[in-house]
Amino acid sequence: MIAKYEQSVLSGKLQAAVQRYGGLQNLPHWHIESELIYAESGCAEVMAENTVYQLTEGRCIFVRGGAVHYIKAEAESVLTVMKIKSELIASVAGERAPVCPLLENSYPIAETAERIRREISAGEKYHEAVCTGLAMALVAEIFRGEKTQEAGKLGESTAYKDLLSLISERCADMTFDEAAEFMCFSKPYFSKYFRKMSGMTFSEYLNIVRVSAAVKMLSRGNMAIGEAALAAGFGTIRSFNRVFKQLTGYTPRELPKEQIFIESGMSAIEKGFDPTLGVTRVLG
Repeated sequence: MIAKYEQSVLSGKLQAAVQRYGGLQNLPHWHIESELIYAESGCAEVMAENTVYQLTEGRCIFVRGGAVHYIKAEAESVLTVMKIKSELIASVAGERAPVCPLLENSYPIAETAERIRREISAGEKYHEAVCTGLAMALVAEIFRGEKTQEAGKLGESTAYKDLLSLISERCADMTFDEAAEFMCFSKPYFSKYFRKMSGMTFSEYLNIVRVSAAVKMLSRGNMAIGEAALAAGFGTIRSFNRVFKQLTGYTPRELPKEQIFIESGMSAIEKGFDPTLGVTRVLG
């Protein structure tokens, strides 16, 4: 089952972690860490704080811990994603947050991220303390340079997070009408709302969840293709084969053993949900 809460990649004394991606695309998700998303090159669509932003080269978006967000980057873009423990953010800025997640000014994000990445990779004595100092200094510079306000409650409702979990649990029989009713929205409004919050239509999202479920069933090797298609919620083998090939690049019969459709990505995640889609290139 796909959980929409992304498991923490930070453990022990480590207060910050860095990953670079090419063409990063992921599903809507949240995590306890805060996150800096920096565009080294190209551009990306990022939803944060209930608003869709266009992230262009040299710009950065700050995502508060617990906020639902997604990233849809151009294929040739390169993004640096830095996760920072929210406790470290609070130790610097208290309960404040930038007025706008899309930061107005420039900061040494790329340089700081690279230094943190090298420290973690080398693993020398006191590297956790060095990384904490680097991250804290960057956070202080950002909060000094940006307009801030009392953070308050997150813009998106708990109901949306609950809906994502419900879709995962009931992907085989979940319908658009039931999802709209769950949110207490009219169908036209729900369609627009879901597209804004998820970066895709409800049907596209549901297909991804269903294919992910089918991949897990098929990778175990004890279920026929037709059985997996039906169990995942596809009405016909024809539609299953078409969507499966479109999303994974394989036919169900060509699927490599132990293939994982959604949970590929940051190697530090040993369990739980990684929202990164397979079109993403992990650059280090």
